[in-house]
Amino acid sequence: MRMGFNFFRNRVFSFTGRTLFYGAAMKFRDKLINMIWEFPCPLCDCDQPQIHDYNTFCAECVKKLPLCHGKRCPGCGGELDGAFELCSSCLKMPPRPWHNAMTLMKMTGLAENVVYGLKFFRILAMSRGIAELAVPLLSHPDFANVDMLVPVPLHWQREWQRSYNQAEVLARILGKKLNKPCKKVLKRIRPTTRQATLNREERLKNLKNAFAVPETKVQLVAGKQILLIDDVLTTGATLHACAEELLKNGAAGVVVFTIARR
Repeated sequence: MRMGFNFFRNRVFSFTGRTLFYGAAMKFRDKLINMIWEFPCPLCDCDQPQIHDYNTFCAECVKKLPLCHGKRCPGCGGELDGAFELCSSCLKMPPRPWHNAMTLMKMTGLAENVVYGLKFFRILAMSRGIAELAVPLLSHPDFANVDMLVPVPLHWQREWQRSYNQAEVLARILGKKLNKPCKKVLKRIRPTTRQATLNREERLKNLKNAFAVPETKVQLVAGKQILLIDDVLTTGATLHACAEELLKNGAAGVVVFTIARR
């Protein structure tokens, strides 16, 4: 009996000692990294420690970002600006095919640097910073209980020109942080005119029959709750077309996340 007690006591003390040593070692490692290896903030290029609260954007830039706060409009994910369930912009729009939306910030000021840096200049560190700020927002059950994340696809010609799809980059990083799979179940089957130059009616016409779920992917979509990811929501025409295609192929429901609301 005594030998058994001593054996377990020694194991407990040994485990405690290793745990304390490990914790001290990790703190020392973080301090060492901060002392000898600093990483620039992708927004302002200031040197900052690798180990800090946001781990990508510096604290000063986070303060300057036009982040959305308070109650959100389920139509666009932006801040509610009145007493209705939808914001004043979404009240003028046809019903959305998704049942909730979340956007990180307003498309103004420093938010433009974030979006354009990721979209056109391949500053992929932006996606990491976006994901870190987005994860707390996506703790709402409508977003936390999805089965998969799906990025809005680019046509293969545009993706080849750009060498990557910014929505897919963000969706993969968010998926890892949320412990959800990222699935490329949507395909852009024809090239389209750039949406920025078009009004809402022209955008909807431009996107008609532009997206499809390949036959080999239908079984992945059927019965699933899907979080659809894109960079910017302006009129919502692109997301509308994608969500309709997912629902047409049996998705149980769609929610939307975007970096910014224009």
